[in-house]
Amino acid sequence: MSSYSASEKALHKFYLSNYFISRSSLEVEQILFGNKIKDLQVEAYVFISGLARSGTTALMRTLFATGEYASLQYSNMPILLSPNLWKKKLKLESRERAHGDGIKIDGNSPEEFDEYFWKAFLKDSYISDALEVHEVPGDILEKYQEYVKLICHSKGKKKYISKNNNNILRLDSLLELPNSRVIVLFRDPLSHAASLLKLHKSFSESQGEDPFELDYFNYLGHHEFGLGHKPFLLREAFMEEAAAYPKDTLDYWVFSWINYYEYLLSHLKESIHLIAFEDLTTKPGEVYGRLENLLEPETGIPVPNRHTPSTYSGLSCSPELKKRATGIYDQLKSKDLLS
Repeated sequence: MSSYSASEKALHKFYLSNYFISRSSLEVEQILFGNKIKDLQVEAYVFISGLARSGTTALMRTLFATGEYASLQYSNMPILLSPNLWKKKLKLESRERAHGDGIKIDGNSPEEFDEYFWKAFLKDSYISDALEVHEVPGDILEKYQEYVKLICHSKGKKKYISKNNNNILRLDSLLELPNSRVIVLFRDPLSHAASLLKLHKSFSESQGEDPFELDYFNYLGHHEFGLGHKPFLLREAFMEEAAAYPKDTLDYWVFSWINYYEYLLSHLKESIHLIAFEDLTTKPGEVYGRLENLLEPETGIPVPNRHTPSTYSGLSCSPELKKRATGIYDQLKSKDLLS
């Protein structure tokens, strides 16, 4: 992240690492814009989630391109809790994001930034050596609704879309919101694990060379991989069992995949919709056709070209883990949007 100047890095640290200041900035927004949003009704909440590397960014960008949804964008960084007062006009040329996956970003690109709200208002209470499942207190959920209204007001929209891979931790709370839907993506477990392992190694190296990159990920609650990696604690025994698998092995990431999607299967509800990464990349017309029926956008969803993801050959892991993961994948596939 060498493109950030010293002053930009200082501003990120000053705001994002100080929850008193960031929470106060939201209070100021509510004072200044409260009358303007009091009658604003958010018509839909769409939460996109899934284990990282499952296609969540691609799906988010396609739905955002309909023009119907408000979302946090790179232009909201780093003053994330003041979407109306901070409207930075980023002179950010389109460039490939740090993941090295061909996805281009600029100042208008939507991104996974609303996790910062939960970090600031829950005061990192769900973050230790792992990320813990939690119920959001009622007053904070109400505060989140006000925050979403402020985002919608700043963008001139009445629907909200968010991509947040950590939302597995608070599914029940999010589904309490009116007109809310959660779309979760999943991927073939071995290729998914291989993609995670590849990025874990890549980001561990780059974050070792650039401390700001690690700080940036930690500020935003991105612990999917790299030196700041923290797994999802979805079962009490996970940490003890995961200790058997070194993080630089495919087994660890397959086990993490099992942990995530086994939990998801046990918490499926009518408003949670599943999409297979393989369908998203090979059958985009069918997937987005189903999503049009589900979300009913006024303008239709622009179907992107088929995407050819990286392939991984010669993958091998524990036969037991592979069998468990394959069984879970088959169950997910039997319940997905195209089934």
